[in-house]
Amino acid sequence: MVFVFFLSLLCILQKNLIKYVCCIVYVQLLILPAVFPQQSCTSPNMKDYINYVRPFVHHRHDTKYRSFNFSLLSYNILAQELLEKNAFLYDWSDVQVLNWDYRRQLLLNEIKQFNADIICFQEVQESHLNWFFKKLSDLGYNGVYKKRTRFHCDGCAIFYRNEKFTLKEKVTVEYNQPGVDVLDRDNVGIVLRLSPRKNETENIIISTTHILYNKKRHDIKLAQVHLLLAEIERVAYKGSRKVGDDNIPEYHPIILTGDFNLEPNTAVYDFLINGALSYSNLQKPTLWSQNSQSGRCNMGNELIPKSLGITEYSQHSDILELRKINNHKRQINDSLYSKLHHSERKNEQLLSSSSSEFKFGSGNVYHNLKLSSVYNNNISCSTYHDQWTIVDYIFYTNTNLKLITYMKLPNVAECQPILTMPNRVSPSDHLPLFAKFIYQIK
Repeated sequence: MVFVFFLSLLCILQKNLIKYVCCIVYVQLLILPAVFPQQSCTSPNMKDYINYVRPFVHHRHDTKYRSFNFSLLSYNILAQELLEKNAFLYDWSDVQVLNWDYRRQLLLNEIKQFNADIICFQEVQESHLNWFFKKLSDLGYNGVYKKRTRFHCDGCAIFYRNEKFTLKEKVTVEYNQPGVDVLDRDNVGIVLRLSPRKNETENIIISTTHILYNKKRHDIKLAQVHLLLAEIERVAYKGSRKVGDDNIPEYHPIILTGDFNLEPNTAVYDFLINGALSYSNLQKPTLWSQNSQSGRCNMGNELIPKSLGITEYSQHSDILELRKINNHKRQINDSLYSKLHHSERKNEQLLSSSSSEFKFGSGNVYHNLKLSSVYNNNISCSTYHDQWTIVDYIFYTNTNLKLITYMKLPNVAECQPILTMPNRVSPSDHLPLFAKFIYQIK
């Protein structure tokens, strides 16, 4: 009953009376029979409860243009080796639900139920790849995988429905750049350019990543995001339009998903959503606002060295030069002009130096991608990090994509009865994200 009291208080503070009443009813039905089983033998199970707090939310969009609809699932599925190496985090879970054979069957059932056209996974264990590719191939998917660099066991993957999309370009991104202190971790990302089979001239950019977890190294998180956005910008660029004397870049629709290990009140999240961040006077490495009592150094003007060739606008300087030479047209082999290190290829730097018009080391970062988030991130929760919070996101460009449906994430009060994950309903310690979009083809 103490549990019910505290849940009541949380809901009242949110000034949501209807949700308060519904949550109390559900908690009484779910929790009390577990404590006093003789009082009820007909209580709804946890799956019913999760379905209740995670309804589908629909938006109506009328369009006079040709359109293309597709759905997307993003999910940190918890690599088994990481689970076992950090077993203390899952002491409250039933031992049976931590077994991979048990979890993978739940995961496969979820994949079938969502029936998404595109699936973005994080923490896919390399030794489980054969199982994933076999099961998802049977369901009609093709996939791309990128393992974290060096000795790590897991990585990211994107699967897409073969009958709906053609893969036009794939890029794997490594954040570990030799000799760069702020880029010395092994996290990775993937960027795909997919073409709808019914609209072969159109393209959709799908990216997923898993950003560094360390809560005290937001400087590294910012550098990783900055680098990834440069790669997304390169793949998404389709040309420019003239506005006065300026050439304004135009981009294919973009969806960026993943486990960013960022909460909405952080500087890096602000950068993703607002497209700008002045970091020079922020504390290193937390990116908190500087004050006279902090005693911490500030970030200074250089986030990453100029030698990597990424401008403050999250663009490759040599590729900008290449576009300028070619009347601002997209160049097919522009990846050859990237100065980024990649363990799977030999870099060929075809331009010796960049024009002085491109800015580096100004203490600011920007991007031109105009990203929005699917979720109301002030109240949504996707995992438990000392407390219920959100670190998983689906970002999208709302200039050419419209959100038509998404699966709601629960708020803090609604998460209390879930108690622990993984459980007999949820195979991971993260909740899956699901959305449907309409691409208006003008």
